[in-house]
Amino acid sequence: MSRGAAAITPQSARPAVGEHPEAGRLRGIGEFLLPFAVAAVAWELFAALGPLPPKLFPSLGTVARTFGDLLASGVLLAHAQATILRLVLGFALAAVLGVAVGIAMGRYRWAEETLLPLVSIGSPIPGLAYAPLFILWFGLGNLPAVLLIAVAAAFPAAVNTWTGVKAVKEIWIRAAEAMGAPEHQLFRTVILPGALPYILSGLRLALARAWRVLVAAEMLTSVPRGLGWLIFGAREFLNTDVMLAGIAVIGLIGVLLERLVFERLERWTVVRWGMLKG
Repeated sequence: MSRGAAAITPQSARPAVGEHPEAGRLRGIGEFLLPFAVAAVAWELFAALGPLPPKLFPSLGTVARTFGDLLASGVLLAHAQATILRLVLGFALAAVLGVAVGIAMGRYRWAEETLLPLVSIGSPIPGLAYAPLFILWFGLGNLPAVLLIAVAAAFPAAVNTWTGVKAVKEIWIRAAEAMGAPEHQLFRTVILPGALPYILSGLRLALARAWRVLVAAEMLTSVPRGLGWLIFGAREFLNTDVMLAGIAVIGLIGVLLERLVFERLERWTVVRWGMLKG
């Protein structure tokens, strides 16, 4: 196992002194699954004994069967693909815009004085508040949904990037300037690595906000398909199991993005550089 991979191994998954590695691995898996098992038992008890009828609060078995049926028919995959495409486009625009604005505010006083008040005003406004304007300006369909995601998610990326750039130690910058480092090299070797933990945190927050906006935006902008469209459409027919299946897919996509994108980025950069402990 590489040093980078070892650095991010959860403490609970590492075998204790004198413990067999296989036993430690099984213990780590058990500790990971325990909260899900407790939540599943609580769900089943409420479904069986709670005041809500099965139509409104189905058992996990019913949700699993519906999930399998939707997956086998290709309906769930088609909706998930449409949602992921909008998410990727909107989040990419938000990441580029937010990080660029944050770096500019952190590096240049004129940009900070000009843009920070606008970012401070726009950041607390819920993303869905812009939805009526975007529908009037861009009509219905994919374009307003993608732009709505981009605008809503750009604010946390910009704020965290600005904070990270301002947090870079001044002595590092002065030392690089004293050694004659040009602006582009100063940015690439000092400012960007120093601010990267904040930037990654901002992108995580931006992705969470993008998800919240996307699900509602898919319904408001009348897109032909998407997980948000699936969830809101199932509500009209009280298909709670379909709604929960769509919600489960959103959660699974979020976990995959965290594990396959953000954790790998951290492993290859800030953890490897010793700036963040895995």
